[in-house]
Amino acid sequence: MKNGICTKGFINELGDIEVPGVFFEEGAEVDLKIWVERGRFEIALFPSENESKHHDCGISEEEIQRTCAMFDDCGDCPLKEYCESEAKE
Repeated sequence: MKNGICTKGFINELGDIEVPGVFFEEGAEVDLKIWVERGRFEIALFPSENESKHHDCGISEEEIQRTCAMFDDCGDCPLKEYCESEAKE
């Protein structure tokens, strides 16, 4: 299976399949629902109700920690805005 994604979902009280943990490339969480309508599968993506604004700086947590360790003063760090937005959440 080329370019396939394996995940687990669950069937809600309406008989729809819900798949948690799905994200857009930008990092926004979405709710993915699959159901059968007139004999055809339908798939829909909705903005997640659990989604808080997430600021993604585009690098891993390990790289963030390494970058922070290189600066004695947070004011000089290029990730200052990212850290401030994380502290507010």
